[in-house]
Amino acid sequence: MVSREGTSLEEQVRRIKDIEAIESESFVPQAFKSSRDGVKTEPVKVEQEPDDPPLLLTDISSLPTTIRYNDSDTLAHPSLFLDKEKSEELWLNRLMSLRQERLMGSPVP
Repeated sequence: MVSREGTSLEEQVRRIKDIEAIESESFVPQAFKSSRDGVKTEPVKVEQEPDDPPLLLTDISSLPTTIRYNDSDTLAHPSLFLDKEKSEELWLNRLMSLRQERLMGSPVP
């Protein structure tokens, strides 16, 4: 008999026993061994060609160690600090371009 989860009664009983064994005080953790893949694979050894230079990182002093921001004094986007006249002018230009795009029949994003 197979349940709606796709496991048989035997598998369900085995699973319950395994859970009870784990929850018991005499449980000792062991290394995980997967039974999913029956094929054992051996580690692949990569041999380096004699002409290839060795891969060494000798000069790591040139790597960045900190994150640098354009302006460390502000937390908000610079457009929020524009003066009112400039922001209105930018908005009107955007509005006019959107209207023109709509009149010409092109899709507006």
